[in-house]
Amino acid sequence: MRLPTMVWRNLKRRKLASILTGLSVSLGVGLFATVGALREASEQGFSRSASVCDMLVGAKGSGLQLTLNALYHMGQSQGNVPYPLYEEIAATPGVLWSVPLAVGDSFRGKRIVGVTSNLFSDVRLGGAESTDQLTFASGGPFTYTSADFAELKAELGQAEVGHDDHDDHDHDAHLASMFKAVVGADVALDTGLKVGSMFTPSHGVEGVGGGGHKEAETEVVGVLEPTGTPLDRAVLIPIGAYYVIDGHEAKEDMVEGGARDPRGLSAVMLGTKAGFYRTRIFRSLNDRLDAQAVYPSQEVRKLFSIIGQGDLVLRLITALIVVVALVGVMVAIYNTMGARRREFAILRALGARRRTILGLVTGESAVIALMGGAVGLGLAGALIYAATDQVHAATGVRVTVVPGAAELQLLAAVTLAGAFAGLLPALSAYRTEAAFYLSSNI
Repeated sequence: MRLPTMVWRNLKRRKLASILTGLSVSLGVGLFATVGALREASEQGFSRSASVCDMLVGAKGSGLQLTLNALYHMGQSQGNVPYPLYEEIAATPGVLWSVPLAVGDSFRGKRIVGVTSNLFSDVRLGGAESTDQLTFASGGPFTYTSADFAELKAELGQAEVGHDDHDDHDHDAHLASMFKAVVGADVALDTGLKVGSMFTPSHGVEGVGGGGHKEAETEVVGVLEPTGTPLDRAVLIPIGAYYVIDGHEAKEDMVEGGARDPRGLSAVMLGTKAGFYRTRIFRSLNDRLDAQAVYPSQEVRKLFSIIGQGDLVLRLITALIVVVALVGVMVAIYNTMGARRREFAILRALGARRRTILGLVTGESAVIALMGGAVGLGLAGALIYAATDQVHAATGVRVTVVPGAAELQLLAAVTLAGAFAGLLPALSAYRTEAAFYLSSNI
């Protein structure tokens, strides 16, 4: 009888014990694989989302907070930058494109972000070198250029000093044309919005009601295809609409040009030429007193370097669980040695070599570890599938885990460790003396 057949037969004879020890291994392997895969996939997902622009410009403060607020629609804005800075940046040599952002409203908990329409043509999912543009599941983009925004800003400035020379009818028509929106795939799924739907923005980024800005009823003109980025859970509107909504007007304690400038911008997304131009733009913006520039990709790496400390602790704990489970395999097999002495003696009497006995016991331990590891990887897949929806709901980042070489290496390592765990009981079996255990006196 071949050794693999003997190993499998012995495991089937002790089916319950084999299953229970295998399950202990699977739980440890499942937790270990889940922590590692989620951490790696989350970092890749966040990095992909951060690569939609080379640089972010916002108010002085935390670069990470700026990145999370502007790109991931999380947390609160730390202040505004003055509109003239955006015009200055847009005209700077080396700036390929720029998109101003204005935040502060929401619809059923989904954040409304004011942008110019070049966002839809200039942003590349996966970085500047990618050709993966934003596409539409239905409808299309609104049209609102930086020139339209500049014109509105000029109108608002004239109105504030009492020099509004525009025809009221044309002005109202111009304002009405701005109340258009493009919604992300998740927004459409969660709220039921589709092309032609009308909705009313609510004041505040966490608002969940339908009211708030009755004068700003907005029509959906496009629904984006899923991107796997926070754009999926954003409502994009022409940035000019943000400035004409009631409640966004200037107040006495809001100083123009300061962090609470009511006519300022929450942030500016930039695409820049690589190398010298990018470095010069970054340094010149950070020399200013009213703004800062950050590289989103670097801020994401900083975030995961912080998370990595806790992740390391979790992986050590789960690795310890695997070790304890393998020790359990060793103890379970060792405890059967006394009852199996006669079995080994018969095998020795039939001509089996000592190394065959050694291979039989270590093989049983290795197979238990292999089966437990395989089940553990399946359990990890189920846990990851459940967790990805939670990560996506919280951050807008779609986490995708594809089994690969790392999982195969983990399974091989657990199997090898299982074989080593069976070495102690195997050595006990190895020393079995056939004559002694087959004696009629035993």
